[in-house]
Amino acid sequence: MGTVKGFKVTDSERKVRVGIAAKSFEDLKRKTMEKFKLKLNENQILFQTADGTVVENNDYFETLEAQTLLIWVKKGERAETDAEILYKTIREVNEEYLSAGEKVQEFFTEKMKNKVFKLAEVLKGIDTNKTLCSKKNDHPEWFEGLDTRAKTKEEYMFRRAQDRIRTYYYKTKDELLKNKDLPPEQLKILLADLQGELKSVNSFGCYFDRTYGIGDINLKSLCDETGKFSCQGRWDKMECLYKSIHSINPYSSREERLIFQTWNLDHTIERSRAIVPAICEALIKQNTTKNGDTSKRKIDTKKIFDDLFTINNLKFVHIVCHDKGAHTGKIAGPYLM
Repeated sequence: MGTVKGFKVTDSERKVRVGIAAKSFEDLKRKTMEKFKLKLNENQILFQTADGTVVENNDYFETLEAQTLLIWVKKGERAETDAEILYKTIREVNEEYLSAGEKVQEFFTEKMKNKVFKLAEVLKGIDTNKTLCSKKNDHPEWFEGLDTRAKTKEEYMFRRAQDRIRTYYYKTKDELLKNKDLPPEQLKILLADLQGELKSVNSFGCYFDRTYGIGDINLKSLCDETGKFSCQGRWDKMECLYKSIHSINPYSSREERLIFQTWNLDHTIERSRAIVPAICEALIKQNTTKNGDTSKRKIDTKKIFDDLFTINNLKFVHIVCHDKGAHTGKIAGPYLM
């Protein structure tokens, strides 16, 4: 057995810390379950350090210093790290901190923990009683700072969803036009078809508009009737793995509306790394012969459209769950019938 060491143990909410003295990893698990009155078995919990490192066995446990803060989580879940909490808190209170270098440096060097707690208290004090209000006259502070002609929250949010989807179209268009190997006429037809399809569905403005309910799975809002959005989890996961699933309601306050901009509509099959190259391959191969047939083969426009713009391939995720690394194993196409 190892020597007895004291640890500070908390859960993912970090509301309560318990001092636990343990001489082994199994001893730590057992005492944690007793202190937190967990109705789980020892194989169902793991521990994380404040920086996100997972403690899985006694070998690593032995290397930890006394008084290390450990966060217990259910197996398959993870807790936010100190850095993630700090980033989220700064972002929620004032986005300007992220671009004002001197203020950021000052914030990090002066009693960081106390400031984080104070900022969290500020957020708790935000009045969300007007969440269900829709018109500008009923919730004028929500529209503060906006250069918009929208008369309702829903109208404004509808346009923001359109902006995001149209951005995907124009980025894809620009990348394809830069490829001089693509047949210009076929490319022109494809882009026109995609743009036409987008117009027919109003560029999926419905994604952020809470008035869109049950119907076509691709023509409904990603939020509930109150406007609350829940994180759908990283591209390679079925759901958000955080114990308290990330959620946000941009309809509740101006602050939440600003934070909402940091959430991502993430392509599971990546647009630039996978979809665009697959489109290029299909366009180049379109005129090639197959088994002696010299007729043109058709581009699968519907499949390209689905992968670029619909929730068949898009997940709405919190910034912490947005993985910018390569989505290994997610292959686009083939887009040639």
